[in-house]
Amino acid sequence: MRKIHVITQKEAVREERLAGCTAAVIDVFLATSTIIFLLDRNYEPVHAVLGSEQALELSKLQEAEHLLLGESKGEGLKGFDYPDPCALEHSPERQAAIICSTNGTIAIEKAKNAKRLYISSLVNGHRVAERIHQEQDGSSIVLVCSGNDDRFSMEDFIGAGQLVEHLHNRGGYELSDAAKLAQKAYRNSHSESFNELLDSETANLLKRFNFPEAAEFVIRHHEKLDVVPVYEGGMIVKERKQVRNAE
Repeated sequence: MRKIHVITQKEAVREERLAGCTAAVIDVFLATSTIIFLLDRNYEPVHAVLGSEQALELSKLQEAEHLLLGESKGEGLKGFDYPDPCALEHSPERQAAIICSTNGTIAIEKAKNAKRLYISSLVNGHRVAERIHQEQDGSSIVLVCSGNDDRFSMEDFIGAGQLVEHLHNRGGYELSDAAKLAQKAYRNSHSESFNELLDSETANLLKRFNFPEAAEFVIRHHEKLDVVPVYEGGMIVKERKQVRNAE
């Protein structure tokens, strides 16, 4: 029986313990949601890097046109587009994107040595859970909440609970204590249309930096995207295997 663990913030990740595990990183407001929307809008691959210096260095190496997005502690960066999913339009031609952030991209870097690494948010968690369930290889499942700059993040915990809910409903999983609490938090939040997330610390931070629509936009797209992002070869791409209902 596969066990589901929830790590409540990226700072608690023990990278060496992820070897052999299936992992998913969650940063609902904003990084993982933005990455999912990027892939949905024909930006691929997506390069998630630690910070602005790494992003700029990678940008210099790109020969083709690409998108450069980033923030630091909620503030925009000079020369970067803000990673606001509301602002992303469909690209007529596929092009790469580079993104750095305070929490989500750092969490991805810390989890990159997992056996398999998926990118999840409220917008696509149902599909990520479906894909994880198809594996059935016995590996432990570690759900990494990015957190909020060394603090607990309500929306990421609820995003982890979404994955737990969909996996647990299919049967055959053992839940850690944190996974049980995350599942309960997701159920409660879902029943209230996620309204409390609009008053979360991160949502209020986005409002202060003049991105008032971002959190509501993500919530409005709850389980509306079928994109399953996977980390492969140092970049994030769409999972190419067809995802089927696995009961």
